[in-house]
Amino acid sequence: MRNLNSSSWSSSFSMNRHLWTVKRLLLSLILTVPFGPNSFSKVAVGFSISSWSSSLSSLTSSRRSTYLFLEKTRTSLFLSSTSTENDSSLSSSSPLSILLGTPATAFDNGKSPFEITTPIYYVNDKPHIGHAYTSTACDVIARFMRLSGREVFFLSGTDEHGQKVEQSAAKQGLDPQEFVDRVSQSFRDLLTLMNISNDEFIRTTSENHKASVQHLWRVLVDKGYIYKGTYSGWYSVRDECFYNESELIDGKAPTGAEVEWVAKEESYFFKLSEFEEPLLKLYSEHPDMIAPKSRMNEVVSFVKGGLKDLSVSRTSFKWGVPVPDDEDHVMYVWIDALANYMSALGYPNEDADGNFAKFWPASAHIVGKDILRFHAVYWPAFLMAAGVPVPKRIFAHGWWTKDGQKISKSLGNVIDPVELVETYGVDPTRFFLMSEVPFGNDGDYSDSSMIFKCNANLANELGNLFHRVCTLAYKNCNAAIPTPSELTEQDEEMLATVRGLREKCGGHIANQAIHQYANAMISAVKDANKYIDVMAPWVLKKTDPQRMSTVLYVLMEVLRYVAILYQPLIPDSANKLLDQLSVPKDERTFYHLDACPLKPGSSINQPVIVLSRFEVPGENKEQEVANAKQEKKQSKQKQKQSSGPIDINISCLDIRVGVITKAWEHPDADKLFCEEIDVGDETGPRQIASGLRDHYKVEDLEGQRVLVLCNLKSRKLVGFPSHGMVLCASTNGKTEFVVPPSDAEIGERIIVEGFQGDPASENQMGKKKILDAVLPDLKTNQDGVACYKGVPFMTTAGKCVAQNNMPNADIA
Repeated sequence: MRNLNSSSWSSSFSMNRHLWTVKRLLLSLILTVPFGPNSFSKVAVGFSISSWSSSLSSLTSSRRSTYLFLEKTRTSLFLSSTSTENDSSLSSSSPLSILLGTPATAFDNGKSPFEITTPIYYVNDKPHIGHAYTSTACDVIARFMRLSGREVFFLSGTDEHGQKVEQSAAKQGLDPQEFVDRVSQSFRDLLTLMNISNDEFIRTTSENHKASVQHLWRVLVDKGYIYKGTYSGWYSVRDECFYNESELIDGKAPTGAEVEWVAKEESYFFKLSEFEEPLLKLYSEHPDMIAPKSRMNEVVSFVKGGLKDLSVSRTSFKWGVPVPDDEDHVMYVWIDALANYMSALGYPNEDADGNFAKFWPASAHIVGKDILRFHAVYWPAFLMAAGVPVPKRIFAHGWWTKDGQKISKSLGNVIDPVELVETYGVDPTRFFLMSEVPFGNDGDYSDSSMIFKCNANLANELGNLFHRVCTLAYKNCNAAIPTPSELTEQDEEMLATVRGLREKCGGHIANQAIHQYANAMISAVKDANKYIDVMAPWVLKKTDPQRMSTVLYVLMEVLRYVAILYQPLIPDSANKLLDQLSVPKDERTFYHLDACPLKPGSSINQPVIVLSRFEVPGENKEQEVANAKQEKKQSKQKQKQSSGPIDINISCLDIRVGVITKAWEHPDADKLFCEEIDVGDETGPRQIASGLRDHYKVEDLEGQRVLVLCNLKSRKLVGFPSHGMVLCASTNGKTEFVVPPSDAEIGERIIVEGFQGDPASENQMGKKKILDAVLPDLKTNQDGVACYKGVPFMTTAGKCVAQNNMPNADIA
């Protein structure tokens, strides 16, 4: 235990990492030097150290003077950082990159200015879920980078040229420009609706973009990579793409789009065939350039299949960027569209202080898997031909289906992001899209999965925890941040969990593993919920008020970390949560995670519910009555069947994920523990007795996740009513828990592939001696994985294992 003087807590809380702070600040000072002799003169130097004075009393004189000097310099430097009034994640320019940055990868050094782009969206129709998905993914990354102190240029926009646009405008009786003005605005509105923080919205009909593309064209002509010829072949208007005969499937494009034969149309060609070997060399030397890995394999396979020169102009329509010196031709839409990533930065302006020099090459292009070829083959080839650096990273994500079906207008199942936001709100929609499936994979949308995900992770776990903690502090600590005293080992462990969260999340974001970032946040909140359940501050209020204050302070500090780190994902909600804690708006960047702990005694706002549950759509009263009667009838039938034949296997056992919330030694049995275990029952934790005192200490049990066999009749063990059994692995006199993955849901039922079915009733379990029949086939394999007949116990989060991977052990 560490004893702290409550009056100096706020500063002492940070001082326990004094040496780490000195090391970090020295590094920041060293890294500042190359910025020029006037670097310090540009920084405001107003600074007060009074708030830190009490903490310095615990340091030696030399350490204190060192800390004062470095802390003053660090704060002076930091004062030049900026943040918007209401959202600290929107500041792009900041010296914080000297202090923080993001973890370096093979394709990004973690410090340099960072350009991230959505594809520019094609304006032939209104926005759909895919546009919202890509935009939100880029926004999460951009916000995370800004909060980490990196300078960011986040680009989105609309692709407004091409035959398809010309045809769509004609169908509506509109001039193409009038048509694209209208549809482009709908994409701007979507970005605003989804709270997307893009720095620039580019339109390919803008004069600046046209001039930039025409410059690129001239460079390619001057270097000998464009020539005039004639084209014959298959073309998809919908995809704006040429296809080889071998690529067609049942007479259609691989995407399912209709194709048409273009017969001997005059065209300019790009010498793509000359870039087969240069592209393969590029992929070989930069194996992380294209992600996920499966997409890189697809691209390499396509290029190895042979590249033909690419038609890059058309004469059969006029809605496009005119080819320089030959206005009978307009540019092929993809050379026009892809150049937006540079034209938005001012290309060809390469002045040292311009955006092109600062942000190019792009740090990350985020695209749908259907347009990967254009970005990973054509675009690098164009750039290499022009002598321009290629992008550092191209990440292709998957598609969404709805209720297991492909989304299409003909099926009437198109997901409108506007309707999603109107139904569920902005932040829940963002959260679901980013956390439901691994980023890069295909995902399936259903209303039920949206409601379940948001209710479980946002409302129940995060929102409810925040409200409980703040309400306890508001009512019992004079509406202020409580003043802590001692920190126990459990307190320190809880705080250590969130102190390491920025680095962990930063690694995920640096690799575009957005779902892993979301899962890390979810896991941290679950840990905080376990901590509050074990500590039970509502009980401490009566038995140990000072300990209650310490527990609440730890929880509020944990929630400050969580809310700051949640800003990229749920920006509005996260900032409302920080408002609850009265965290100043200029103390919400990742720098402030360690630099600005909560100050005991600071007033807090009256708690309000920020993240609410969604009601599951119910049925009418008559239907509810009918359902109740049917359930009663089925229940009677099941009781009658209890003596009938039953297929006995693992599916008869109701094994669930649980967490021990309380444990004590049985007063009358020297081998038994008495436990309260949360297995998701609405009635609260179950009481279970376990004969584990030879294998565990009682202090090791609280907060431990376990597997519980729930469909056993309650019975008394030495006078203690026990309702269930904790599963353990045993061999050679050693016993250990069988445990679920750390992020498995409490109450989730274990499944074993190939053995599905409803669990037996408690009566059936006893009468049929089901447990006796199943137990001989429950063992761990050589890797310590819990199995039934060699098939692993599974949760939605993964396999269940013996706690220390005990191999070849019996499970009981």
